[in-house]
Amino acid sequence: MRKTTGFAATLAAAGLVAAGFMGPASAAPSNKGTTFVDPSDLTESVLVAERPIASPGYAVSGKGVAFGIVGNPNDDTIEHVGGLFVRTLDTGKILQLRNFTIDTGSATVSGIVSGFGRVDLFTYTPNTDGSVELLFTQTASAAVTGSETAIAGLSAGSATIDLP
Repeated sequence: MRKTTGFAATLAAAGLVAAGFMGPASAAPSNKGTTFVDPSDLTESVLVAERPIASPGYAVSGKGVAFGIVGNPNDDTIEHVGGLFVRTLDTGKILQLRNFTIDTGSATVSGIVSGFGRVDLFTYTPNTDGSVELLFTQTASAAVTGSETAIAGLSAGSATIDLP
């Protein structure tokens, strides 16, 4: 039986603290858990309609997009496989964002962005329901809009973790 655990509570219960950057996850999803991201309207507006989700990520009705957890979350990072395809607003170029890593010490989420490498895409803050609110960084804003300030600090959606 799986139980959904609030994102912030999951991080606190695991006793995670800052430990530095870990490399991208390369293993296939396992039974280590899943992070669900419910995209904001702004995020949905830039997802590529014909193919928004990069495998092995997948959509889950009522929960958003699911990304399998890989690696050891006790090393202060929670690594994921899968990703999203977004269309930039300034040029119309399609970017793939993949292999998201949550750094629990800095409250950031990085991802590998096609053509850029690993960058910090989101910061996060706790919500009252145990989820976290993902906020676009200046780097993500620049990649999607061509401006570091256009969407920086705006909601990218909310996230929760489902543990086995």
